Amino acid sequence: MNNRTKNLIILIILLSFLLTVFFIPVNCFFKEFTGIYCPSCKMTRAFYLIFNFDFFNAFRLNILSIPLFIFIIFFILSIFIDLIKNQFNFIPNLLKFFAKYYIIILLLIFISFIYNNIELFI
Repeated sequence: MNNRTKNLIILIILLSFLLTVFFIPVNCFFKEFTGIYCPSCKMTRAFYLIFNFDFFNAFRLNILSIPLFIFIIFFILSIFIDLIKNQFNFIPNLLKFFAKYYIIILLLIFISFIYNNIELFI
């Protein structure tokens, strides 16, 4: 499989995800079974608010919504640039980044979990 095909498949999957999130409400299975919010709970509604430029309420719903949205936009642009250049550099670089900073990423996920469930702990 050549680089252009790989990038195109990834781009289609990512754009399909964003369109799905925007148009179809999704229930959290973790919340359904445990009764507590997962780190990504309320993210769909937060993304919808970001699409409508309501950043404050998006941040209130999920603390990681804006950084994750910015990352996804950066991801789409990077894949699109790789697609135009017929390269496949972004995904390997992204995997190196995750390998290097996985502790920070896990810490952010844990903070999001606590933030989403703070009213349950009080």
